[in-house]
Amino acid sequence: MARNGFDVRELKKFRDNLVELEKNIDSVIEDCAKELAARLIREVKKRTPTDTGNLRRNWQVTDVTKDGFTYTIMVINQTEYAIYVEYGHRQQPGRYVPAINRRLKKGWVPGQFMMTISADDIQRKAPQIVEKIIARKLGEYFK
Repeated sequence: MARNGFDVRELKKFRDNLVELEKNIDSVIEDCAKELAARLIREVKKRTPTDTGNLRRNWQVTDVTKDGFTYTIMVINQTEYAIYVEYGHRQQPGRYVPAINRRLKKGWVPGQFMMTISADDIQRKAPQIVEKIIARKLGEYFK
């Protein structure tokens, strides 16, 4: 449909693609959240000590939830001693622990900060990660 040498078909197609993108914006944001959580869980598992029983195996990602304009996804570990490995803990030197077949030597065991360090790392990388996801999604809508 050309009017005075201007073809509006491409403009209409662009408008229709924008409308379609707006309908699916929740999906785009959820994909961003899931990608960030997947990267976080990979990083935190790498940093989790292997000599801590089930700790490495018990990292989980929750579903994405939406409340108003806020989207939430959590990376959690419900192992009862996870917080002690993360932040450190006191112990009684000389006490025998049958589970490890040893006597405790130190009064303080420093934390590993596997979640803290990983979350900071992903937070720094998030803008580039989200930009790539959005560029890919826009490419799907505006071929």
